[in-house]
Amino acid sequence: MTLIELKARQQAKIKAIAGPETLRQRLVALGVLTGSQVSVAATSLLGNPRIYCIGKQQVCLRSAEAGHIEVELPS
Repeated sequence: MTLIELKARQQAKIKAIAGPETLRQRLVALGVLTGSQVSVAATSLLGNPRIYCIGKQQVCLRSAEAGHIEVELPS
């Protein structure tokens, strides 16, 4: 599943980051790292963009960016 499918109050772990190299570098610079815990912190009125808690920081991502981030739910 991708990050945009994550629902409020769900916790997940970032499994992989896909997409163009420039996007992957930007996400890594923002602290979006494989293996990090992620959850939805807030959603805008229309649902895009959303704020995600990644580790101890919050990152605002558009759906186009979040769609490149693959996550897995804890089992």
